[in-house]
Amino acid sequence: MVWFHGFIYHRTFFETQCPVNGWITEMVNAQRYLTLLRETVVPCLIQRGQIANVTFMQDGATSHTANPVKAFLIQTFGEDRIVSRRCRYPWPPRSPDLAPADFWLWGYLKSRVYLSGPSSLSELKDAIRREVSSIHPDVLHSTVAGFVTRLECLLPCGGGHVM
Repeated sequence: MVWFHGFIYHRTFFETQCPVNGWITEMVNAQRYLTLLRETVVPCLIQRGQIANVTFMQDGATSHTANPVKAFLIQTFGEDRIVSRRCRYPWPPRSPDLAPADFWLWGYLKSRVYLSGPSSLSELKDAIRREVSSIHPDVLHSTVAGFVTRLECLLPCGGGHVM
């Protein structure tokens, strides 16, 4: 899932259509992630006029930090606007409370998705898609504002633990 200020890109799963079994979920790898960035994320940021104002942040997943992905991100955003493992500004270790997806989105989705009691993988995916698409942009803006507040709390303690 790709999330930026006020917008979630709704392609929640990497899938391939198979003529026999329907849609098959695929693992995220560097090539699939790079394709998502090239063909969807960056064009969307350009279309919204936000490409020059974005600091691109991602966790340290292997698919996110592969050399081709890193090279593309540096070419697109410059080294000073990337927060990621293996970059000039590394993603802070053990910091799930910083990222909006971690401190809010996953818990929210879990509480909403399981209300319907999905009984199959297909129903679970449909419920996730439905809930993601129903999140209002104002909620995303508010969550990002909370993220900024969290970052401001880190400044006085040099990025250390906040009590």
